[in-house]
Amino acid sequence: MTDEPGFMDISETEDVREIELPRWVQVPVGIVLSLFTLLCGFASAYLLFVPNKRAPILAFVVGFILLLGCAWVLEKCFRLITGRKTRGGLMSPRALRIVSFFLLIFPVVGLFSGYYREMGAVAIYQAVMYLFGFFGLRALARKRETNSVKTEPTEQ
Repeated sequence: MTDEPGFMDISETEDVREIELPRWVQVPVGIVLSLFTLLCGFASAYLLFVPNKRAPILAFVVGFILLLGCAWVLEKCFRLITGRKTRGGLMSPRALRIVSFFLLIFPVVGLFSGYYREMGAVAIYQAVMYLFGFFGLRALARKRETNSVKTEPTEQ
């Protein structure tokens, strides 16, 4: 404990809130990200509507999955631009866990595809960062879940 008047020890606080970006940052980020996502959405739609000679079913499935991902990101951009608040942040705990699972898949795929042999130390660094991202998103989901349980009224 210190004698400084404005100092608060984090270990003494029960509820540490997430830092929220100001609106003047959220709106431009939402606009730029939505424009990029629209571009990716048009490229994904191209896979759906232009037939592929070698693997038409695979192209359709991949295009559809990418289009769903673009729709999800556009929904998040809409929330950023409009400032629409949801309970627990921009993504729900379930969405955070799903994204964390995909972060864990990337290093495993790299192991079987020979990416680590090809790229060397950079690939290992990426795998470690993906692993940290996995654990960080899982911890954030757990924190949001416990905060939402505390704030919901108990039924009697």
